[in-house]
Amino acid sequence: MDTADQPTLADVAERAGVSVATASRALTGARPVSDDLQRKVREASKSLGYRRNTVASSLRLQRTETVGLVLPRYTTTFLSALIESVSDGLEHHDMSLVLRYSEPDAVHDRENIESLIGRRVDGIIICPPSLEVSRESIEAAGAIPVVQVGRFVETDRSDSVGLDEDRATSMLVAHLADRGAGRILVVGLDADATADVRRIRALQATGALRGVSVSAAEFTGAVLDGGIRAAERLVSEYASGDDGWSGPDALVCANDDVASGVLAVLRMRGVAVPGTVQVASLLDLAPGREDHSTTTLRHPWPEMGREAVRLLIDAIGRGSDRVARRVSLAPQLVPGSSTRP
Repeated sequence: MDTADQPTLADVAERAGVSVATASRALTGARPVSDDLQRKVREASKSLGYRRNTVASSLRLQRTETVGLVLPRYTTTFLSALIESVSDGLEHHDMSLVLRYSEPDAVHDRENIESLIGRRVDGIIICPPSLEVSRESIEAAGAIPVVQVGRFVETDRSDSVGLDEDRATSMLVAHLADRGAGRILVVGLDADATADVRRIRALQATGALRGVSVSAAEFTGAVLDGGIRAAERLVSEYASGDDGWSGPDALVCANDDVASGVLAVLRMRGVAVPGTVQVASLLDLAPGREDHSTTTLRHPWPEMGREAVRLLIDAIGRGSDRVARRVSLAPQLVPGSSTRP
C-alpha cells in the first residue's frame, strides 16, 4: 500500500465518531478517556489497519512509549503470569516493556531504577523481593510514575496493586473452621517482617471472629527447608507416641513450598493429614496446575498485572495531577486433599 493510501488518525476518528483529539488521547494514553470511547477508537483503528508512527508520537509527546518492569530474580509460574499480563496490557496501548531483575536478598535496588530512567521509560512497575527494595525503588524513581505489585509500601507517591489480605485470610480461616479447626498455627511467616506481621494479624482477627485461636510458629524460612525444619520441631513437641497429637488442628503455611516441607515430615512421622492435622497454604506457587494436593490460595496475578498497567497508563496521562491509589484483589481458594472434605 502506498503511504498516501494508509489510514490516518483522522480516518480512525471519523470511523469511531469522535474528534481527532479524542482519538489521539485514546490511542496514546496522553490523557484518560472513558472505557467506551477507548473501545470505539481501538475497534476503529483495528478495522482500518491504522498504525501509529511511534517515533513521531514520542517526539511530539516527549515520551518513549516504554515501561520498566522490575521483578525478583527467581522463576515462578505466578511471576510468568504477571509478565505476560503486563506485556499484553502494554501492547494494547502500543507500548513496549523493558524487564529488569532484582536479587532475592537485595536491600537496595537503585541501579535497576537508574538504568530504566537512563532509558527514559515513561513509568515503572515493580514487584519487589522485599519492602526495603520497594521503598528504595520509589525513592530512586523520583517523579516517574511507579506502580507497586504484590508487596507495597504505603506512600502518596505510588499506586499499588495487591492481595486483599482480609478477604484472603477470611476465606482460609473459614474453610478450616468449617472443617473442625479450633487452633491454627502459622508456619513460614516472619514476625519481624512488616508484610508478614500484617498477614499474621489478619489471620488472628479473622480467627477471633470465628472462635479460632491463631498463633505463629518460630520463623524458620519461607522455603521448603524452612517447612521441613518447622515440622520437625512441631512433631518433637506435640507428637507423643500412642497418645497421638496434642498440637494445633491446622497449620497455615506461607506458601506451597513451606506446605510441601511440612506435609513431607508429618506423613513420614505418622501424623495423619488431614485426619489429625489439616494443612493449607497462603500462596499458590503453581497457578497453572490443576491437580493440587495442598489446599491453597491462588492469587490473581494476571488481574494484578492488568490493573497495574491500567493505573500506570492513567498516572502517565495525568502527570502530577493525581492521588495515590490502592487496588486490592481477592484470591481464589483451591481446595486440596490436605484439608478435610
